[in-house]
Amino acid sequence: MTSSDPFWWDDAGAPASPPQVPLPAEVDVLVVGAGLTGLSAARALAKGGKSVLVLDALAPGEGASSRNGGMIGGGHRLSIDAMEAQFGRDVAIGLLHEAHLESSTFVKSLMAEEGIDCDFRETGRFRGLWRAAEYETTARGLERLQKLIPLEAEMLPKARQHEEVASDLYAGGVVYPRHGGLNPAKWVAGILAAALRAGARVQGATPVTALRRDGSAHLAETPRGALRAGAVLVATNGYTPSALAAEKRRIVPIPSFIVATEPLGANRVRSLFPNGRMIVESRDRHCYYRPSPDGTRIVFGARAAMFEAPERLAQAELRGLLTQVFPDLRGVGLSHSWRGRTGFTFDSLPNVGQIDGVWHAMGYSGSGNAMAPYLGHKAALQMLGDPGGETAFSHTAFAPRWWHPGSPWFLPFADVAFRLRDVWNNTRRHL
Repeated sequence: MTSSDPFWWDDAGAPASPPQVPLPAEVDVLVVGAGLTGLSAARALAKGGKSVLVLDALAPGEGASSRNGGMIGGGHRLSIDAMEAQFGRDVAIGLLHEAHLESSTFVKSLMAEEGIDCDFRETGRFRGLWRAAEYETTARGLERLQKLIPLEAEMLPKARQHEEVASDLYAGGVVYPRHGGLNPAKWVAGILAAALRAGARVQGATPVTALRRDGSAHLAETPRGALRAGAVLVATNGYTPSALAAEKRRIVPIPSFIVATEPLGANRVRSLFPNGRMIVESRDRHCYYRPSPDGTRIVFGARAAMFEAPERLAQAELRGLLTQVFPDLRGVGLSHSWRGRTGFTFDSLPNVGQIDGVWHAMGYSGSGNAMAPYLGHKAALQMLGDPGGETAFSHTAFAPRWWHPGSPWFLPFADVAFRLRDVWNNTRRHL
């Protein structure tokens, strides 16, 4: 029987809440959301001498932080031209430097400093190009990027593609040797332990149902009572509730669907991933897949739908995509099939800042394993008045759209549009 729990929980254990204790009447900082962002911020705030309470509607880390594909490394979705046009050259370079380099450096130092064993390996990542016409455009883009920041990456032509993945599906691609893989459930559990050691209090199963100003502070209501906080940080990303309406209007919660195969054996998996790389694609379906940490299975994710699709549809879509990449895996069993909600902004850039006096850090747009702890830390430093909190991601737009009042009613229509784009791109693959 296929488990609906994330594969990662088999080894890490399901996320669990610390024992419930009475909520304090007042704290210096309330952090809403106990995922990678909120827990990293709580650690820094507690180390900075603040009394910190982290509340989550679920168990700490139970959302996308422990449900994602387990890849870690830099990247950007918005083009360099668009970044420069919107924010200026200096901010654009800052965004690229932080997204590709500084965030990765931070999380690796965090792992070392806190002794977090999360099966991290610097495996590298291969980004396969869906259309032949993309190769030269991508090569020019990479050359431009490497003139702006010291990024290690190289183009790989289709003739050498099997060095990275045993599939003929792509038209060559890009290798990023400093990217890696980890067990995300162990990663978020390690940051939770670090936050607790620093003195932060963390409580699960305690949603914030209302938040309002109370003089110079904030009053938060929960099913377990109300409390005052001198400052509030919202770190809910794709799980932002209606009680946080201003943030919810700026985030589009897009589900990501992932499966794990039954054990295939280390030799078979190694034949499909000769270098053990993480693999992603350039097509809109955005398949992403990797060997399991023990090298015996494949963990495979994709944008199977833009809405919370029925499980039968999701599994059928993922099976079809998996066997499109690896035809020899037709008929292979799936041991796990699960999903989580990523949080996208309208320009695909995260943001750290304030709305009406409430802090936030969110909008990782599918790149949270590095960016979420990094920007949670930056947000905490800004709240502490530490100049080390400066980040180019405080200069991004984080703008709402008038047609997005909070509930993502438009996602089924976006799903149809993406499927039509799939058909169109498939007809032009070899052009």
